[in-house]
Amino acid sequence: MATTTASSFISSVILQPIIVAISSAVYSSLLSYEMIGKLDWRPIVICATSDVLVIAADHLKDQEVVTGSRGAAVIKRFTPLARIFLALNASLLAAALSLSPPQATFFTAAFTAPAFLWTTPLDLSRAGAVLKRFIGANYSREVDKDHKPFVIKRVPGMKAFFSGTIRSCGVFFVVHSALQPSLTSTHNALPWTIAETLVWSMVNRTGHCIMSDVRDYDEDKEAGVPTIPVLLDSLPKTRMILTVVHAAVLTAFRHNPFIVASSCFAIALVWILGKDTPKPYFRLSLHSQSIFIVTYALLLAFNLL
Repeated sequence: MATTTASSFISSVILQPIIVAISSAVYSSLLSYEMIGKLDWRPIVICATSDVLVIAADHLKDQEVVTGSRGAAVIKRFTPLARIFLALNASLLAAALSLSPPQATFFTAAFTAPAFLWTTPLDLSRAGAVLKRFIGANYSREVDKDHKPFVIKRVPGMKAFFSGTIRSCGVFFVVHSALQPSLTSTHNALPWTIAETLVWSMVNRTGHCIMSDVRDYDEDKEAGVPTIPVLLDSLPKTRMILTVVHAAVLTAFRHNPFIVASSCFAIALVWILGKDTPKPYFRLSLHSQSIFIVTYALLLAFNLL
């Protein structure tokens, strides 16, 4: 691993989590408007700060694996700043949850737990052994030397599935639970419907995750990470599948110009971005949804719809 510098540390632990959190904040804002006709800060803060905490904590853990005294010195110098950043976001999250119904806390924990445990080795055999001892079954203390702990990241295709589900359905359930007392509103946010927004978001978020795997194809293949491109063993096949799925969403929701434009943009990025494309350009894929939600908000604000 390359030596950590001040700029790479700040970019990885602070700037990147904020950039990702913006996409969740924009999506949760749209859901809030669809449900009650206005923006409620609580679910927006919950979704954004959860993103920051999960990603920043994971990147901070990665940054600690450095080579050379210079990298270690940078981490030692900037880790207090990272901890303050994490503490601030944790405080905002706690404040938003404390002012929301208990269901919001439940769904937030349920959908962030897999992200926190993404690369954590889980020894399921120990849980089985404890259960056997509890029910009085015969229990052997012999240890299987070939046994490997379960790691969510190593489940084939799980990364794309989790990302798409958490960033679409997870955000929806958090927003819905936080806004429960206000859901008597009959607001109709045409041309949007919640069901269409959910499907579009799930496809878009899953597609972005797979595009990130296209970027990291060589590294993942060498490390044996079973992402969709690695499982297909072909980037052209991956691109074709993504194109077909985005096109299906575009066709199904063709009455919504924002979903149509977003899907067309995503299809273009599928064929433009590749494993040799600089990483910053993949932020276009990350925000291929946010761009068009913001466009809708601006048109609405200026009474152009």
